[in-house]
Amino acid sequence: MSGAQWVTQVLQGYLSPEQVGEYYNVPFDMPPHVQRLEVSYTYSQAIASDPLLTGGNTLDIGLFDQRGAEYPGAGFRGWTGSARREFFITADDATPGYLPGPLEAGRWHISLGFYKSAPDGCHYEITLRFLIGEGQREQVQFPRLLGLDDRQGTPPARPDGWYRGELHCHSWHSDGDADPREIVAAAQALGLDFLAITDHNSISHLAALARLDPGDLILIPGVEVTTYKGHWNVWGLDQWIDFRTLSPALMEQSIRRAVQLGYLTSCNHPRTAGPPWEFKEITGQHCIEVWNGPWELFNHEALAYWESRLRAGERLVAVGGSDAHFLHKAHVARIGTPTTWVYCPECLTARGILAGLRAGHAFISDAPDGARVYLSSGEAMMGDTVARPSDGRLTVRVRVVNGAGLTLELCTAQGVVARMTISEQDQAFDATVPVAQTPYVRAQVVEDEPTGNIVQALTNPLYLK
Repeated sequence: MSGAQWVTQVLQGYLSPEQVGEYYNVPFDMPPHVQRLEVSYTYSQAIASDPLLTGGNTLDIGLFDQRGAEYPGAGFRGWTGSARREFFITADDATPGYLPGPLEAGRWHISLGFYKSAPDGCHYEITLRFLIGEGQREQVQFPRLLGLDDRQGTPPARPDGWYRGELHCHSWHSDGDADPREIVAAAQALGLDFLAITDHNSISHLAALARLDPGDLILIPGVEVTTYKGHWNVWGLDQWIDFRTLSPALMEQSIRRAVQLGYLTSCNHPRTAGPPWEFKEITGQHCIEVWNGPWELFNHEALAYWESRLRAGERLVAVGGSDAHFLHKAHVARIGTPTTWVYCPECLTARGILAGLRAGHAFISDAPDGARVYLSSGEAMMGDTVARPSDGRLTVRVRVVNGAGLTLELCTAQGVVARMTISEQDQAFDATVPVAQTPYVRAQVVEDEPTGNIVQALTNPLYLK
């Protein structure tokens, strides 16, 4: 660019161990006529963000423009946690995780999240490089994001009205290794009907998805709101949700705002190294992710947490998601493991899939072609409410597909109340369950192991009035 020149600014600072677990806004002034902003940073004793790693520093980074950095962050431009050490923004391009768009002069902020601290604290250095030219292009716009009602392909109709998909995975717009286009292709290859890429704290992947042709795959807008006190998914959103919520009151306020906007929310992987969900007193979410990645990864803890909430009389939809981050290197978490199945007999759209989830008309299987389990009582299906019989005994029907050799269990607030061996690949069971002292009945298919049962599929509950 004729006449353009680079200007460099360096910001340095120190965070003490007592400041860990907090967010800090580092101000800088954006000059007029900037054509490109480049940011890089380094910090002392860096370690990865894995919750099990300790002893060093993990310093997350993001960017807010002149519209504001304080909660709820009107000027949000992107966040990459500790996954990237440098990024750029121009009017029409940006590093994954950040939004291109106007580079207005004014007070901007680098946002730092001090996730983990070394014993002697963290020294950091941020380098800003501004390419200053002859003026910004006129009427620069932010990119369009994937919308809940965007026109998309329709999966082939399933006669029974049940559709399978992935609700929780990541691309290189946060800490994954694949372009959204590659993840869409992987989901299509697995025969999935719907997909939600839920990158951490960023919405730039929604701009990338809005530019794709998904074929017959339904794309659901989603974000994983990733906090230092726990993670929660939001589906169906059309704007960024601030994740800098360090108190129960602020976390609950953020969740309630998402609910009021009509989004579907989920408490993610409440288990050891999930990382765990620390604000257990918070209510108001729609779902709990009871199954995240392979079952053996402490998912029995998430299941127990969900059941404790059910026993307390809450109605929370069980969902599953792979939390897959990697397509190009070996990892135990792979797309579609587990798979969530949703009943959507009519409005086969992203909005229709979320409506089926919200109703609890869903079950989880360990894979797209794994065991499937359907629970009903009369005309009511899982997620519905039935009248408690006067004699305290409810007749239910459970159909299991692809479950030969496994075991069917019926569960209430009292635990497992019935076990049946599955001998056929498509088998129906009728059973009468004691329900006088339980607010729910649910079913699961397990593989018996000496070290504990491995769940292969589980349903949402039938609720008792």
